[in-house]
Amino acid sequence: MHRSLTQFGHTSALALVAVAGIALSATATIAQPHALAAAIALSQAAETPPKDWNLPKRSTLALQGYDPVSYVADGNATLGAESITATHRGVTYRFTTQAHRDAFVAKPQAYEPAYGGWCAWAMKDGEKVDIDPKAFIVKDGRTYLFYDGFWGNTRAKWLKEDHAAQAKAADAKWKAISGEDPPAPESAPVATTTSEKLQPSLDAVAAKFTSQMTPQQQDTYENSMKAIADTGVTKRALQAGAKAPDFDLPAADGKRIKLSEALANGPVVVMWYRGGWCPFCNLQLRAMEARLNDLEASGGSLIAISPQLPDSTVSTKDTNELTFPVLSDVGNTAAKAYGLTYELPPVQRAMLGKLLEKTNGDTSTVLPIAATYVIDRNGIIAQAFTDSDYRKRPEPDDVIKAVQALKR
Repeated sequence: MHRSLTQFGHTSALALVAVAGIALSATATIAQPHALAAAIALSQAAETPPKDWNLPKRSTLALQGYDPVSYVADGNATLGAESITATHRGVTYRFTTQAHRDAFVAKPQAYEPAYGGWCAWAMKDGEKVDIDPKAFIVKDGRTYLFYDGFWGNTRAKWLKEDHAAQAKAADAKWKAISGEDPPAPESAPVATTTSEKLQPSLDAVAAKFTSQMTPQQQDTYENSMKAIADTGVTKRALQAGAKAPDFDLPAADGKRIKLSEALANGPVVVMWYRGGWCPFCNLQLRAMEARLNDLEASGGSLIAISPQLPDSTVSTKDTNELTFPVLSDVGNTAAKAYGLTYELPPVQRAMLGKLLEKTNGDTSTVLPIAATYVIDRNGIIAQAFTDSDYRKRPEPDDVIKAVQALKR
């Protein structure tokens, strides 16, 4: 029998939300650092934080407690744990995991928020405006935060204009206010490299989440995953040998992409993902970006599709620094043509409903499975990777080999 989210209680609900593929807000425990690290942390804590930074009164906590590494490494805004902290320049940060904390301590400048954590849009005018920590962009190795409230979504406004010009203007104003120079452009470390396999990274994320659940909670969640499989979605999904339905969808840059036109240049890999809020999807997107040169050298091109609104699609593309087209299939029109959609089971519906309403722009609780298709230039599906379990994705190597096989 399915149970509502409230029946699991606060801690249980957080654990289930995590495994559902949303950024986790939960507490964790870590061992005490060794004496040297403790001494360093104590000396850092004694520093006076920069006076112009966006910090609460009588507190040094940055980002309202959100993990600065999660923005960069996971592409998500995630509340950190009170028990996992680090202090840099007198500013305190919280982290979801010890690994995130270690990454920050090793290279804090890669994760510090731009403009002291104030709204980047307002900083162009030299104004210090508070932010919604869930409204952000990661670009050129920097995390930009934005106000999103009664007066509008400044992140959406920023995305409609030239990023470099706006950042330059905001940098100048912040320099005048704080005396701080902008950091040299650089990229922070990401989870997946060209030499790594994707599935172990996905398994590690799933394991981290399930480790915070009781056996009963794990059973409940696995039953919800089975409920997705029982919808028969993988049987409905188009398979190899089928004609790929054409689509005409808007990309993150506003241009429309038509499959039939893309196929004129060679085979196309079409990859459906659930949304930029899903860490499993972000790992796959980055893994494919890391192998994009190899894919293109094999004669193929790549397109990613989700049911997100265009603004959410822009966020996914910018946060993951993707250079291939990322399209918005609002209403899942194209996904339905490929037989990829399913209705969320009750447990996941309770967890994801409000989030999907915001990112997808409707009250539907329908999502596509994370499917990847290799389509030959004649429009025939040569290879279909379809699985109802979103924790499983094809390896980039296997996708590339399927494209290479079309040359033979």
